Amino acid sequence: MKAFFFFFLILCATTANTQDLASDRIARAYPIETSKEFNNLDADVAKLYDENQDGQGWSPEVLKTLQSALQWTQFNGNHEQRLLARFYMLLYYNNHVADDDLIKFGEELLADPFFLEMKESVIVLLSLKSAYWRKGFYQKQLNILNALMDQNKKFNYIGFPSSYAFYNELGLVYYHLGQYELARDNFILQSAIFNAEKDYFRTSSMYNNIGLTYFKQKYNDSALIYYKKALQILENKKIRDNFYSQDYVEHFTNVVRSNVVKLHPSRQNISYATNVLKKELQSSKKAKEYSTAAQAYQNLSEFYYEFDSIAQAKRYNDSSLYFQKKFPNPVNKQKAYLLRAKLALRENENEEALEYFMLSDALKDSLNRAKDEKNFSEATAKYNFVQTGQALKENKKLLQQKVQANTIQFVFLCIFVILGLIIGWMLFKSRKANALIAKQKEELHKGLKEKEVMLDEIHHRIKNNLQVVLGILELQKGKISSKENIQIYEESQGYLHSMSMIHEHLYEQDGVSKLDIQVYLNRLCELLINSYPNMEVEYKASAPTVQLSIKKATPLALIICELITNSLKHAFQKTGKIEIELTAKNGKYTLFYRDNGTGFLEIDNPNFYNTGLNLIKMLIEDLEGEVEFYNENGFHCRAIFKD
Repeated sequence: MKAFFFFFLILCATTANTQDLASDRIARAYPIETSKEFNNLDADVAKLYDENQDGQGWSPEVLKTLQSALQWTQFNGNHEQRLLARFYMLLYYNNHVADDDLIKFGEELLADPFFLEMKESVIVLLSLKSAYWRKGFYQKQLNILNALMDQNKKFNYIGFPSSYAFYNELGLVYYHLGQYELARDNFILQSAIFNAEKDYFRTSSMYNNIGLTYFKQKYNDSALIYYKKALQILENKKIRDNFYSQDYVEHFTNVVRSNVVKLHPSRQNISYATNVLKKELQSSKKAKEYSTAAQAYQNLSEFYYEFDSIAQAKRYNDSSLYFQKKFPNPVNKQKAYLLRAKLALRENENEEALEYFMLSDALKDSLNRAKDEKNFSEATAKYNFVQTGQALKENKKLLQQKVQANTIQFVFLCIFVILGLIIGWMLFKSRKANALIAKQKEELHKGLKEKEVMLDEIHHRIKNNLQVVLGILELQKGKISSKENIQIYEESQGYLHSMSMIHEHLYEQDGVSKLDIQVYLNRLCELLINSYPNMEVEYKASAPTVQLSIKKATPLALIICELITNSLKHAFQKTGKIEIELTAKNGKYTLFYRDNGTGFLEIDNPNFYNTGLNLIKMLIEDLEGEVEFYNENGFHCRAIFKD
């Protein structure tokens, strides 16, 4: 294989003149018309890449020659030459930070299994990682990180050393995806590695990152613990870092102190707090971290506003807006506009306040549109998911069968059949999706096919299908005169609602495979209680740290739905109270449910039979758990099942 790799291309000492010669030779090679001319590009492109990371040597004339080479290989070159021609184009766009073109060529190259046997694949993965980061395609970046690590290891760590901070990289991606617990797990792993290597500065950086994840989740006390751990290292270890200067270490210390101040602004001494924020601003400028400096201006203006120092707040707000002209940041600019509007209101400048409110809203709308476009761009990539298409066809056929139902008896039968099919189909598709994901991971070297869109689409379609079934039930409900049959209808609707909400919530969580039970419980309680408008029922649902897979969440949702429905139907007259608590410990989950109603009078009778309680027992068996029911100032249920 005649290929080259740029990271370890050893060159003699060169001057600006030899750099020009490399680009000049490439420019003079136009047009590329023979295999020899193409092969001669190899060394010159390598030298140009190695010596011109700023993009200055990659002139339009160079691009013209590379395009000629690409065109020649389409009709005359061998397979390896065609890959290299695309690789040269990627290098050009990488140096010009033309991310759309870079991504196009990069994804085409990585789709070819032959290219993954070439060392150049490491450069492509590194370039794509940076492009995805700049574009905000964090899910795509996450998907290629493992491939990058594997390829780098495969070629003896020629891209970066084995000590590369991989967990920090993963943590940052999860952080930008809003998956703060996963981000924190990776930062903790990386901090342990840095600490074992006695790399104290980077250890403190990881502690700061851990604190930021807690801050994002509004766990300020936990955030403060890790900020203080970072400061303890920075202030007591007398850090001397081989890479970062002492000025930068001091700047980072100022950043962490500023993070501490921002945790509880109202509790701070204004003189101390503003002094900390000003030091962060000064060191940010000195370190040329202009994004941090822009945020420092904004923090100072907001802090003074919080303490009614309007003149100072306005002064730093002016600086923040002026700073945006040199170093634009739309998010900070929108915040600055909003604060300026509030300041104008304080000074009774209503026209100015209205003007800045309008500017803030317009910029906020623009940011939302940009986010939607980014999400659309990432979601509409061309993936070859044949199984998904087949599943959607089967799903459509099932819906058509339901719509054709004409009689109440057939609808009844369809409801129970469909319910069984949906549960089985969900479990089947869940296993199938997991198998597909595992297979894609194994075949990542052959295809690098992304799986995120497929899973989101499945949840979206299932949610829509269940909504259609609910709509059909609601239409047919008016044809039933029997009160008992209406109750059966409503119970069936409750089951379907509980499952529909699972998939709706998973879809809204943007690619996360586990369900946030706290949010789900609140939604389910609201839905079921609101279906009884003539009753005043309070509820308290607690599951603050519990996340479950769809395999566990589905039967659990049906259990909770049945318990709440029983309480609403039988336990209360006009008012009542329901409490639900779900905890996790040592790989086991405990569900505790109680109401303050009349309870089941015959619950201690060994011959007592209740369809709802029997259903709960069956579902608990599916979860490989145990359940008990008893009366104590109302009905109580305690269930324990494994992870």
